[in-house]
Amino acid sequence: MLIHLGDQHIMLRTRAIIFDDRGKLLVQHHRTQQPDFYRLPGGGVKYEEKLEDCLIREIREETNLKIEVNRLIWVRDYLEGSPYHSIEFFFLASITGGAFTPRPEAENIELMYVDIDELENVVFYPKDFIAKLKLIKEDREWTELNPYVRSAN
Repeated sequence: MLIHLGDQHIMLRTRAIIFDDRGKLLVQHHRTQQPDFYRLPGGGVKYEEKLEDCLIREIREETNLKIEVNRLIWVRDYLEGSPYHSIEFFFLASITGGAFTPRPEAENIELMYVDIDELENVVFYPKDFIAKLKLIKEDREWTELNPYVRSAN
């Protein structure tokens, strides 16, 4: 969802933390003219769409997987560069069905499973989540006392 405030825009997005049965993490690989980067899959919330419904829809559209949204892990706000300000909701989710058939929204995006340790050697957003993702991989009940992540900008 894009909220217009004059010349400024606020984007609401959901992101999924999904591990396969081997413990690998589902990520989006973005090939760009800047250095390539990786991030958790998800997308924009539509008007009158609940956050969990958005995440279920986005993952189904991008991967053909059916998921169950388990719980909210983090809320992150960050500045993408003028005039965009994004607020992202990160949810732990479990695969309940479907066959992984990546269908990315754009040609420059590839969906894949990676070992979390591999993210240390690439540009991953947000980088400071890697250590926390390792904790979640080991203990799905792990939680942070303050799930709000302030923008670096």
